[in-house]
Amino acid sequence: MAARLGLLIIFSIVSLNGLAQENVDIDLVARIKEEAFQRSQVMDTLVYISDVYGPRLTGSPAYYEAAQWTKQRLESWGIENVHFDSYRDDLRGWEIESYSVEMIEPRYMNITALPDAWTAGTDGEVIGEPIIVDYTSWGALQELKGQLHGKILMSPEIRTQGRRREGVFTDQELKNAKSHINPNNRDGLDNSDLGPAEVRSRRRRGPGESEGGNVEQFLLDEGVAAVIRGSGKAPGTLDANQQRFSKIGDMKPVPHFVISKEQHSRMVRMIERDAKITLRLHLKTKFYTNPEYSTNIIAEIPGTDRKLKKQLVLVGGHFDSYHSGTGASDNGAGSATTMEVMRILKTLGVEPRRTIRLVLWGSEEQGLLGSRGYINKYVRDARSGEDKEELSLISVYFNHDNNGHNIRGIYTLGNEAIRPIFESYLEPFHYLGAETVTAEHAGGTDHLVFDALNIPAFEWIQDPLQYFYTQIHTSMDVVDFIAEDTLKRNAAIIATFVYHAAMRDEMMPRKKAIER
Repeated sequence: MAARLGLLIIFSIVSLNGLAQENVDIDLVARIKEEAFQRSQVMDTLVYISDVYGPRLTGSPAYYEAAQWTKQRLESWGIENVHFDSYRDDLRGWEIESYSVEMIEPRYMNITALPDAWTAGTDGEVIGEPIIVDYTSWGALQELKGQLHGKILMSPEIRTQGRRREGVFTDQELKNAKSHINPNNRDGLDNSDLGPAEVRSRRRRGPGESEGGNVEQFLLDEGVAAVIRGSGKAPGTLDANQQRFSKIGDMKPVPHFVISKEQHSRMVRMIERDAKITLRLHLKTKFYTNPEYSTNIIAEIPGTDRKLKKQLVLVGGHFDSYHSGTGASDNGAGSATTMEVMRILKTLGVEPRRTIRLVLWGSEEQGLLGSRGYINKYVRDARSGEDKEELSLISVYFNHDNNGHNIRGIYTLGNEAIRPIFESYLEPFHYLGAETVTAEHAGGTDHLVFDALNIPAFEWIQDPLQYFYTQIHTSMDVVDFIAEDTLKRNAAIIATFVYHAAMRDEMMPRKKAIER
């Protein structure tokens, strides 16, 4: 009996260990690393889509030119079925042709500034004394009704940035993340959606709306010449903004400018002390209504297994960017890295059982419009609720966004069945500091639309470094903050996940307790 019990215990241990193990092709991983580390093209790709073609504001000629270059690049690598896939025909693009903001009295100061996207230009050159007023407050504006024609309005608020993660994740932070069982843990690693309650409530309101009425329409009706706010970022860094009027037929708001924190606060202090300031500014912009500019980019390495080749392993991220900087970290790095994943696997001559599909999305910054459009066309129609073919064919989607710094692991969004699989995939990269699998959520980007349909979709844990303070949606979102070695290691990690997902006997497990 004791011997029999011992055999049962041994069998149980072996069975449990077997369940925890996932087949990993160590030889192929070594080849992936060699190609990624020694013959990388990822930084060259990033420089092209960011320095040469960036920024890539959705719907703009720059976006489309970058997309055309990307298509040609993928085709030159032998990637198949490279094509554009439109997602909306009611969007408009926008670009800056020229602008300047200067203080000319009581002395000259060239002001570091950036216009908000989707605003109209000025009627030529505007010269005037700024009025200090909270132009986002309906009440404050009503007190000045009929007095604002041709005026420059300047916000009195000296803005500061709220809490954000920075630096490298500590061993303790990563250890805590491993043990978290609540996906929505407020002490988790990802804080892309954190912000003051007031800011979050503003985001929920529609374009230009305040508590009392439509501020943007009021400013337009009053004939305001321009409005100016100070940056909440560090001195010299501008936090960009997009006015949410990107649909054809939307209003064209009055010119909005953000200026450097230190120059804004200086002028506010001067005005508080009765100094007379005169500003000179101009803005020339152009709107576009070309439907072909609103496109996703798709490319494939076809599957070879007779039974599995219609199934899909998706990898990608959003291709569009803000109009500030060059869109290098958000999300040029993610786009270049996932393109590099395709190059690596194609160069190695892998023959995946499932089709590996690269998807680079447009209009993520306007509310995940590119990925939502893909879902509506191929996965599930949002209006009718009709299920499409790919709902049952997508095994997994690996999204790469949210900074482009070192990958330290992966968020599973509460999918516990997938934890042992991903732990096995990460094991060859433990020596590079990538070893954490956490149940936590990662928010704010394109994997969410897949997760909402219970399609396994994931985002990577990445060291924040200076991303949330300096890079995201700022004038400093530039290639200079991105390390080439980081891109190389990230490409190797993602290529390993993508390859093994495409070679499994089974599709990736979905969350068990969710009814759709």
